[in-house]
Amino acid sequence: PLQMCALAVAQSVFYAANKVFLVFGYFGAEDVGGTMTIHMFGAFFGLAAAYALGPQNKPSASNNAASKVSDVFAFVGTTLLWVYWPSFVGATETASDRNEMLCLTNTIMALIGSTGATFYLSQELNKGKFDAVHIQNSTLAGGVAIGSTARLAMGPGTALIVGMVAGAISVLGYFYGSPFLEKKLGLYDTCGVANLHGLPSVLGGLLSVVMVYVYQPDAAEDILQHEVGTQSVMQLAAVVGTLVVAIGSGYISGTVVLANPLTFRDVPDYEDAVWWEMES
Repeated sequence: PLQMCALAVAQSVFYAANKVFLVFGYFGAEDVGGTMTIHMFGAFFGLAAAYALGPQNKPSASNNAASKVSDVFAFVGTTLLWVYWPSFVGATETASDRNEMLCLTNTIMALIGSTGATFYLSQELNKGKFDAVHIQNSTLAGGVAIGSTARLAMGPGTALIVGMVAGAISVLGYFYGSPFLEKKLGLYDTCGVANLHGLPSVLGGLLSVVMVYVYQPDAAEDILQHEVGTQSVMQLAAVVGTLVVAIGSGYISGTVVLANPLTFRDVPDYEDAVWWEMES
């Protein structure tokens, strides 16, 4: 727990610095829904920290598996996130009816797209059966990807397509990407943040490079910080900058936590009885 607290504090500091000084401050990027500042930074910070902490070699790592109870709770969480995600994206836009409407509409359509793509691709890859991990996570990928462009008048069709692509990438990440990371890099992504938050956020960030040019706001609703063309460059710079800061700070934080004896105890992992009073 102390390791987790140390990483949480470090991540909060670097997250705030990246968001305030780099993405919104220096680059002036468009990212109303936190595709870059929240999802991209959080995912790649965590992945870099996990890589620094190393693979799980203890026998207790076998406890890191889903159960019927955990799956049901995860499904409940997915439902709540799906329902409230549009209001999260549009939370800062209540002063503008137009921007708020665009955020809600685009996010809902993107979530519908990712949900449809997830259900279709999951059963295609699993011989006609749905994988609970895909449904719990990849159905939300559209909300992650649309965050950077939710205020743009792209139309419901475009938002739907963004969500479909995000959902497909997320499912493919769980099916192919996670095993690759574990076997080739020794990177154990316990909750699959690379597939729900990492890959869809990179997709959304890169799509924003094009969309801020194609779907330019009206002069009366000018939400961009730069002229046409320059804004696209700044969107790309924000993506690259966020990845560099997240990976660098995450790896350093993980290394420091692992090397510090004050935050490290050699106890079984994924074992509740180590930290909690359990019924016999």
